Amino acid sequence: MEMTMDVMANSLVYWTQDLVRAGLLVKGAKIFSMTSSGSHRVISGYGPVSAAKAALESHTRQLALELAPKGISVNTFQAGVTDTPAFRMIPGHERVKEHIMTLHPDGRMTQPEDVAQTLVVLMDPRVQWMTGTVIRVDGGEDNI
Repeated sequence: MEMTMDVMANSLVYWTQDLVRAGLLVKGAKIFSMTSSGSHRVISGYGPVSAAKAALESHTRQLALELAPKGISVNTFQAGVTDTPAFRMIPGHERVKEHIMTLHPDGRMTQPEDVAQTLVVLMDPRVQWMTGTVIRVDGGEDNI
């Protein structure tokens, strides 16, 4: 559990601290991480990851507060279920995929391109007043 918490949550804080100390994050810099709906939903077999994702979201809010005076934003993406190599390593992923495909409002899973396109838009320097939030990129999946 400690390793999962360090890798999936605490590393954001350590990484950010190192970059700030090194002067590599300047006004207008943006920090993004990846969370999941498991941060606020009970998913069988997901316990340590669920706790880590909840902590990651808390770290996101705290870092956003602490870095706002420096003009640095911190947000986390919550992508919908996405068929990636990592997803395919989850035991029972086939059942999860079938479930999402039948219930999803748009009848498809989130694609990596959905997340990438959102990231590109949010990197626009005109987008400055968003920090400390979970950005859902799931086509409404978390509502089902």
